[in-house]
Amino acid sequence: MRMELSAVTAPGAGTETIWMFDFDGTISEFVSSPGEAEIHPDCRDLIRDLATRPFQRVAILSSRLLDDVVKRVRIPGVYLGCGSGMEWRRPGGGRFLADPAQLAPLKRNRQAILPPLRKLERIPGIDLEDKRWSVAVHVRRASKAGRYLAEMYLGQLRRRRILRFSRGRDAFEIPFLAGMNKAVGAKMFAGRLCRGSGAAPMVYAGDGENDAMAMKWVVRKGGMAFAVGQEAVIPAARLVPGPAFLAAEIRRLFGIDRNQPAG
Repeated sequence: MRMELSAVTAPGAGTETIWMFDFDGTISEFVSSPGEAEIHPDCRDLIRDLATRPFQRVAILSSRLLDDVVKRVRIPGVYLGCGSGMEWRRPGGGRFLADPAQLAPLKRNRQAILPPLRKLERIPGIDLEDKRWSVAVHVRRASKAGRYLAEMYLGQLRRRRILRFSRGRDAFEIPFLAGMNKAVGAKMFAGRLCRGSGAAPMVYAGDGENDAMAMKWVVRKGGMAFAVGQEAVIPAARLVPGPAFLAAEIRRLFGIDRNQPAG
């Protein structure tokens, strides 16, 4: 089933709309190294145009470090939710944690989970990216055999309940906290930060299993989901092949003209 456009109110219609975008592979091109990622110009322009319109609430929801996203997304009026929504930056620059009480278990779990993962660095082409709230195991540069070994080892750790993970494109995302995923971040943004009752129309765009959890929640609430890449991560998502196509499709569906004056 695909959500119809009529289920979501178009921007500028006098009703609040909540927009949430994943970063890597969604509004940035899929690249071989995390350090190379940058927001696609078409997505930057789209998000800027959305953020300047009344009643529109826009967030970038990423598993990256907050400081890392701040330097890559320099768009006024946008919320930044990092660590899948564990750490936030308001449009005015104020920062806060979703739940400061999680810092103690975060430290304990990092000490338990990181050491066994370091063994994966012995496999040629495997890279670990420490994001404070999670760690990503990147396998894009590894051989087919290396990818297989990494997945087998992670599967063993999961069966032993040492960790859990979600799959992205050429990466495994391992959170350090139980129950930590982008659905939690999406709910926080739509509720606490937007002070909504859950009735405001929502749009979510992402590309991986972590995003799929948020997509499912948005669709259940009557919203719309966009999956960026080669496959729809949930059946109800509208599939677009890349960031430029995502920006163009949102503009087409919602009638968002470039450089249209706000108001």
